[in-house]
Amino acid sequence: MNVSPFKQFLSSLSQISRWHFEVWHADRTVFSSNANRSKLPICRDIREIAIKAISNGTFQYACSQGNYELFGTPIKNGEKVIGALISYAQICAKESEIVGIVSPKNSHAEKMEEFLFDMLRLMEDKWTTENEMEEITEELTRRFEDIYLYSNIATRIKSLRFSSSMLKDLVGELLGAMRTELAFAKLPTRRDFDTIITKKEIDNKILQPAAFVDALIDAIPKKAVTFKDNYFMIADSEKTPRFEALYPKSFRFLAVKIIHKEDFYGWLGLVSLNPEEIFRRSELKLMSSVAEQLAMVIANTTMYDDLECFVINVVKSLVYAIEAKDEYTRGHSERVNRYAMLMATRLQLDQTQSKSLHWASMLHDIGKIGIPETILNKPRTLTHSEYKIIKSHSEKGCDILKPLKQLSPSLPGVLHHHERYDGQGYPLGLKAEDIPMLGRIIAVADTFDAITSDRAYRPGKTEKEALEIMENLAGTQLDPKLVDVFNEVLKEDLGEVQNDK
Repeated sequence: MNVSPFKQFLSSLSQISRWHFEVWHADRTVFSSNANRSKLPICRDIREIAIKAISNGTFQYACSQGNYELFGTPIKNGEKVIGALISYAQICAKESEIVGIVSPKNSHAEKMEEFLFDMLRLMEDKWTTENEMEEITEELTRRFEDIYLYSNIATRIKSLRFSSSMLKDLVGELLGAMRTELAFAKLPTRRDFDTIITKKEIDNKILQPAAFVDALIDAIPKKAVTFKDNYFMIADSEKTPRFEALYPKSFRFLAVKIIHKEDFYGWLGLVSLNPEEIFRRSELKLMSSVAEQLAMVIANTTMYDDLECFVINVVKSLVYAIEAKDEYTRGHSERVNRYAMLMATRLQLDQTQSKSLHWASMLHDIGKIGIPETILNKPRTLTHSEYKIIKSHSEKGCDILKPLKQLSPSLPGVLHHHERYDGQGYPLGLKAEDIPMLGRIIAVADTFDAITSDRAYRPGKTEKEALEIMENLAGTQLDPKLVDVFNEVLKEDLGEVQNDK
């Protein structure tokens, strides 16, 4: 039970009133606003009323020594009583006559009960928020540690990403290097990646290459002796059972397993209609080596895909965690992301820049995870100190994301999305084009959504009103060129959205 945040408040309250306050945990005092408490003649009575409040779980009232009033309210954690909030004061003789022997139901006691209850509710809300923040922090720490581990593994993978174009180029190179007329890659679990390339010499001889290759693979014996070395080969189809019926003339066939450790991905193969040639040992080794490298690329790509999926899910959970704290900005990050990516298309940003902008716009408010809900959801104007706390979210967000090496190109957007074009923004006061492009784009998208969204202290503006406000901010708060770009996005790319509103 952390009473530190309330010590100064309770002490100050004692100084401006005749009342003293104490917080009890179990049977001991953890705070007292009275520096001379040990000299009081009612110490035993204070202890007694505290123990009663804790043991009975109800409000307590008592008079002591004829001129002291004592009140006690139980402090609860859920349904469990964990302590008591005590208040007491010495009353004058005239007040004593008025009070007399007072029951807990008189108006004076009821007012004090209500006052202590309201104070206690604020304290309990503070403790609940602190506990929730500790739980969120622990959960995020565990997740960040997992991501950091995955990121370190990912940086050590140096193979090319697997793709249909890469596979097509590979099969084409094999066909050009080997003395064959057909080369293929068949992946049973990824049929969209199946690749077959033929030379002109057999175009009129094998009319359906895909069906022919499928028949070849189906004819491979399930217990071929050469499977221990991950390949199957025939030198003459007319002399090999199950293959002689697949084509009217003799052909030779080599298929190598695409396998990494215990994971089988498919086949890499060659077919030649020239039976006078043979598959040389060097060609078998080359095919086996290529198939092995291909399997590693597929495995690494699968790992990349799993990692990306993992990061995406974590990012979504982080965004949801932020927006769960601020009831007035649910969906804000996704909307800002949408506006920013439409601007990226208009600006013709390259793939790398667009990806960095995607993550930055989704996570620009991640630092708000460390801002109390009482400030985020405050319906009135923020104080100077509260606004200073709010302003820290861009730097906090950058610090949170620094361990994720994959997101490092996105950090400028997170850190600088509240810089102003005139240099009056934060955290660094950058000006004009010294502000990173990602930050300037997010600033425009963020401003539009902030103006059009309902807030605790005012309803959202219309899109037309928001655009007029942003045009007035162009050159001071916002990049004027990017405001023009957003104007195009709003009127052309988001035309349907406007009509729906």
